Amino acid sequence: MKNFTVKPLAAAIASVGLATALAGPGLVWAEDEEAEVVEEVVVTGSRIQRTENTQSRPVVTITGADIIASGAISVADALRDSTLNSLGSFRESSGSSAQSNAYVNLRGAGSGRTLVLLNGRRAVGSPSLGGGGIVNLNMLPLETVDRIEIIPDGASAVYGSDAVAGVINVILKDEYEGFKIKARYGSRSRDAGEETGISLLTGASTDRGSFVAGFEHDSRDPIFDADRSFTAASKTDKNGDGVIQGYEETVGISIYGYTLLNPAYTGGPYDVTDTDTWYFHPGANCSETNGFQGEMEYFGMGKYCGYAYALVSANRASLDRTNAWISADYELTENTEAFFDLVWTEVDSFGRYAPPAAPGPVIPGDPRNLIVSPTQGNVTATNGYFRWTDIGFRDNNVQDTFIDINAGVKGSLSDNVRWEAYATVSKYKSASIGTYYLSYAGLDYNINEEIDDFDEFVANLKHTTLNDDIQTMKKFFLGAQWDMFEMAGGQASSYFGLEQFEVNYDALVDAQSEAGLVGGSAGNSAQGNRSVTAFSAETILPVTDWMEVDLAVRYDQYSDVGSAVTPRIGVTAQIPQLQALTLRASYGEGFRAPDLSDLFGATAFSASSGIDYYGCQLQGIESADCPQQQFNTYIGSNPNLDAEKSSSLSFGIEYDITDTWQAALTYFKLELEDTIELTSAQDQLTVDFNTGGNNPNVVRTGSVVQSISAGFQNAVVPLERDGIDLTVNGMIETAYGRFTIGGDISHYLTYDTEASYGTGDLYNAAGRLGFTKWLAGALVRWSMDDYSASLSWRYVGSSKAEVGDEEYPQWDTFNAGFGYDFGEKGSVTLGIRNLLDRDPLLRDGEMANEYIYDLTGRVISLSYSVEM
Repeated sequence: MKNFTVKPLAAAIASVGLATALAGPGLVWAEDEEAEVVEEVVVTGSRIQRTENTQSRPVVTITGADIIASGAISVADALRDSTLNSLGSFRESSGSSAQSNAYVNLRGAGSGRTLVLLNGRRAVGSPSLGGGGIVNLNMLPLETVDRIEIIPDGASAVYGSDAVAGVINVILKDEYEGFKIKARYGSRSRDAGEETGISLLTGASTDRGSFVAGFEHDSRDPIFDADRSFTAASKTDKNGDGVIQGYEETVGISIYGYTLLNPAYTGGPYDVTDTDTWYFHPGANCSETNGFQGEMEYFGMGKYCGYAYALVSANRASLDRTNAWISADYELTENTEAFFDLVWTEVDSFGRYAPPAAPGPVIPGDPRNLIVSPTQGNVTATNGYFRWTDIGFRDNNVQDTFIDINAGVKGSLSDNVRWEAYATVSKYKSASIGTYYLSYAGLDYNINEEIDDFDEFVANLKHTTLNDDIQTMKKFFLGAQWDMFEMAGGQASSYFGLEQFEVNYDALVDAQSEAGLVGGSAGNSAQGNRSVTAFSAETILPVTDWMEVDLAVRYDQYSDVGSAVTPRIGVTAQIPQLQALTLRASYGEGFRAPDLSDLFGATAFSASSGIDYYGCQLQGIESADCPQQQFNTYIGSNPNLDAEKSSSLSFGIEYDITDTWQAALTYFKLELEDTIELTSAQDQLTVDFNTGGNNPNVVRTGSVVQSISAGFQNAVVPLERDGIDLTVNGMIETAYGRFTIGGDISHYLTYDTEASYGTGDLYNAAGRLGFTKWLAGALVRWSMDDYSASLSWRYVGSSKAEVGDEEYPQWDTFNAGFGYDFGEKGSVTLGIRNLLDRDPLLRDGEMANEYIYDLTGRVISLSYSVEM
């Protein structure tokens, strides 16, 4: 068992010991006296209930009303557009095993380093996203969201693993009386796609209890590559030589069409007039029908017959979401209350890919197998790279089911001691069924049995894939708050918690795929489990009436990767002479345990994209002209991974400009050590280039890559990131209505990245394409009498190419909304997302980055709601 202790366990005692030491003669214990009853609340980042919302680190709050006014139609949309989501984030994407998923990536530090809470509690993650290490935001309801609180600062001392870059707490409504129904219809301007939604919200209360319940259903149609000019298949003879250079002059066209491996290949220098020097050959009768594309040259290795997969593939998967939620509480006695909440969500998604692409033997008797050799006459090929169009399109239908049940009791033992205990069961199941994949076993059967009936031959080739992934978390929590004594600045309080949870991960893959007998799909079944026991302590010390110190420490014991101690200290100060000015500082250490799939996951196949600089070097192609291609990539896990370690530091200034205007400026710094990296095809290709072709994970025939082995490992060098955030919020009352204004700016100063994978040489990636230095956003809301309007703005700064000095311009979009309230008859809202119908940022006519720039185009929607 590994031990990844961050600091000695003595740190766990320090916060409590310091609190006791400070309770000296200069401090007065609270005496029994009448006091005004003021409601206390829990703020994200601390379990201590307080009457004031002062913290030593930044807290960004997005209300449910803000989300709707911004034009977002899901929690994922709202968080994706946040300036704190520095690198953008994954959204539902056809062509991925996680096509129904969406996540957020605070500070660009990695989605697995952002902890997403539901009502302040850890929920189980998606088994399709890092073995449950990442929460799928598409499983969370929208209309029942009260607010989202974000702490873009390390919080492992309170919440444990994953809270390295920060915490996002999605808080659902717990107080509502009445009944509300809302319906929405939206239409996209660039295709025939639609968006629809309906939601219900109801609640009631008595003297001893209350409940709130909600229901939602919404759907979005898929977006196909062919419906956008910048994702559609195309080919252009850019250099005018009369020959289409594959991948250099094509988009959305793959070598996997009907491309033969030439048995007459001599291995000599490539001669376009001598087919014996062609390693690849397009076969006979290569024509532009049924998606196939005519002869194209392949980097001095011959010619091929390609297939335009982007003619039929879906880019964005469809989503069909249904969720229900209930929260209830009941007063058992004067000092004891029971509470219960449940969230249930089901998401169905559809993704379409081109017919299966795979290397393999030719179909016997197909006239395209014939190659004319100048020296050997007619030669029949036996193997090649094929697109099995007669089988049909690969359609993936994924059903995700999420349920989170929480029940507990809380109460008080005395005026200064409160307690809570709850149990949570959280389960996520993802079932994926893929139709019309290629069965190698069926192909062998056809050959061995000499099947010559075409329909029977094709039927035997078809295979249905199955992935059944389940992740379950069972958790028990016991905590108590002790309001210890009065200090010069107010009440000193501590919180002590005991937490125990178990996580089980199972990934089931159909036997044929597991055996590697399915073209276009691969993988193995896998399973893993872990149990975690944690102790935590927090203390808030109002040392003076203008300065407060808060301390926290947590000890985690993992059954699979060892233990960790994570401390934190923070200071908040209001200078007496400048009451409107608040200073805050925070330092903390954190960790992230490897995801279960990182440790125990299966080896999976992926047709990954990359640039083969070494292969281009062998062919005399300049690096600047070396094109991006797809490679057969096999990705596996690593049971010997260590946990990541981190430290975070922040300084901030908050200023109350007026009673209605506030501003906050924050500097942050994040250091990561032993980061767990998923080595990609490009990483391995880069190592191969740097070692002169001596990377054993890259297998070649000549200059052509046959396969790449990739996987997880700990990085060899620490990484550092830092930047500045500015937030301004305010309100203006005029004779023409009330204006509520909010704006955020994030500026990254340093984002360490390895200049060349595996070398440890770092460079600052901030400002490069895909990671702009500047992100900004603003929301203006106006209301007057029964009228309302809103305008939101999202800005992405300019950037340079990953290699070279080519610059890409700034990019921004606007969303607008207009509403009218009919009183008892309800209200209606017209919403317009992407008001100006902006394209995403393009690079040479193609999307520059799908995580940051959206390709949906303008969407016009109309919603109606009525409350009773």
